[in-house]
Amino acid sequence: MLNVYGAPSTRQGGHEMAYDLLTRAYEQVAGSPLPPIDRTETGKPYFVRNALEFSLTHTKTMAFCALSSHVVGIDAETVRPVLPRVLERTMNPAELAWIDEQPDRDRAFLQLWTAKEAWVKLTGTGLQGCPKSVVLQFRDGQIGVENTHVHFYSREIDGVLVTVCAPLAETVTWQMVQPDGGVHTI
Repeated sequence: MLNVYGAPSTRQGGHEMAYDLLTRAYEQVAGSPLPPIDRTETGKPYFVRNALEFSLTHTKTMAFCALSSHVVGIDAETVRPVLPRVLERTMNPAELAWIDEQPDRDRAFLQLWTAKEAWVKLTGTGLQGCPKSVVLQFRDGQIGVENTHVHFYSREIDGVLVTVCAPLAETVTWQMVQPDGGVHTI
């Protein structure tokens, strides 16, 4: 089970909206109120005494929550032009070569960047100021992480690229929460 909920950010801000989505997602999936949340020593939030895992992200315009029965990481970035110096600072040579092969370099960079961020949210390690330390690989047209078997699921929603990282191949249910409170699967 891997559920992703998204919603437009409101005046309250993306961070608060992501937690609102988590509350809604948990109640829908578990059928009970949101349990207490604590943080690991590295700052990764988790449910206290609960089998479900979650990850949150937001941009200026959208907020997202991933809820799973396994560890999970999610990241989102608004699709936009990326400066060449940002690519050089954050990607290793193999990643730069892959980006150069893609028809849209900006989207390709954002796909890799959100994959790196989703991976470190899954592991709870953070980028620690060194995004090149997360080494992505390209196998059979799929992005992976060196020496692991994680799976990445990406999609663009309303001009925002969202990537989820999970340890198992799963079906992802993508749901959007509307301003009126309605939910529809996309």
